[in-house]
Amino acid sequence: MKRGWSLAIGLFVGVALFGFFVLDRSSLIERGEEGEKAPAKIQVKIALNDWADNLEVRNAIRRYNETNPHGTEIVIMDIPTEAYNDTLNMLLTSGKGPDVFVADRIWLASYVNKNYLENLKPYLSQSEYWRYPLWSLDYAQSSMFKGGIYFLPSSVETLRLIYRKDLFKNAGLDPDRPPATLPELKTAAEQITATGGGVRKYGFALPAGDLQHSFQLDLEMSNTYSGVFYYDYRTGRYDLSVYLPWLKAMREIKRAGSLYPGESLLKHENALKQFAEGNIGMMYATSQDYVKLREYAPRGDWGIAMPPAISEELSGAGALMMQPQSPLVVNSGANAKEEAVKVWSYLQSADFQTVLFQQALAIPLVDDIVNRTNQQPQYAQFKDFYPTAQEAFYPLWPQIMDQYDPNTVAPGPRNSGDRPRMELYLQLIADQEPLPMEEALRRETERLNQMLEIAATGRFFNPEDYVYPDFDPLHPFAGGH
Repeated sequence: MKRGWSLAIGLFVGVALFGFFVLDRSSLIERGEEGEKAPAKIQVKIALNDWADNLEVRNAIRRYNETNPHGTEIVIMDIPTEAYNDTLNMLLTSGKGPDVFVADRIWLASYVNKNYLENLKPYLSQSEYWRYPLWSLDYAQSSMFKGGIYFLPSSVETLRLIYRKDLFKNAGLDPDRPPATLPELKTAAEQITATGGGVRKYGFALPAGDLQHSFQLDLEMSNTYSGVFYYDYRTGRYDLSVYLPWLKAMREIKRAGSLYPGESLLKHENALKQFAEGNIGMMYATSQDYVKLREYAPRGDWGIAMPPAISEELSGAGALMMQPQSPLVVNSGANAKEEAVKVWSYLQSADFQTVLFQQALAIPLVDDIVNRTNQQPQYAQFKDFYPTAQEAFYPLWPQIMDQYDPNTVAPGPRNSGDRPRMELYLQLIADQEPLPMEEALRRETERLNQMLEIAATGRFFNPEDYVYPDFDPLHPFAGGH
């Protein structure tokens, strides 16, 4: 009996000690093998948006934790991708944000003006700057960011038209000749829809449930290939009338029943899934979408092409806009700031950026990673998203809608400052705008230019910083400030 009690007591104590060990893992003291107290690694919390879902990214973080000499441990915060920005903004507002995180470029000016980001300039050596292309340094040192360096973009996001070759064949279209112009896109969309074979197939999808993707990328970014953009760099004024041909083409596609239904609620990820299942003939996609497409394992043959131009005459009239992929930043409120900067440096390193590249999560433009033949991703089609001679970076344009909108950080709908323009585009396509298309665009243009004038009276915005009298859409970065 006594022996049984002793055993029970021993088990109780053992379980209690095990429970204490588990509960105490997050403390700053850990016990060594000899029972001596040793300082634990300082934890640095990071948020990587959809990168964190990748196994090889997590393995790279694990290797860093096992081998780094800095006494730091990276802890990945699991923030759902679909609610990443909203959740991140609430955490930053409450002072509980991650120490290092991927920041949507749309929010960067707001984060800087609210002092959420650490100025990295004091931590950077001259050799660090040489790793980055000129566009990256110019972008990071824009006057919009108050003279500091709060990030250094290391990778690029490109835009393409993806299309189903099998649906092209079924519709009697040449699967090796995707539409090069908007009229050709409209014709192809209608033929694909008309030859669905008893199952509803739609020629084109516009996932307007994600306003930023469907309009800031699919509309505004794609039309730069035709030499037009809603901000005129030469005059420093807005003009939305340049998008009349694209908006009219989308409205005609919808009227013909060739647009995937429910576009105002359709999320981009759901559209990619429907494309993979063979229910959508064409849609826009970025290099960041490639991993999701691979995950959905598209059935049948599909291709990747440049976005269609407004017309044959305007095809290639401008360089297709590339954009910096959302950069990594350091929280100015990080408890262990130096350790957080070291983690930021690791995430910017050639080793980590190579992991992202090999997993088709990013197209790095540092350290010549893309041209190292022994480090290419194992996905042949990803190469079709690589930057071409027909693409370029553009100078920054005023993003005052986000910078001066009080709802852009705490808490508010994503892209709230740009929302009126995005919603107008959607209403015009859906025939829900009572005004004629030309008049509606004229009024929104007037509103945007009034906002520029108001912003010019503030402390952080100088309109002249965004005016380029010699701007050339074929060489957008030439002749810049």
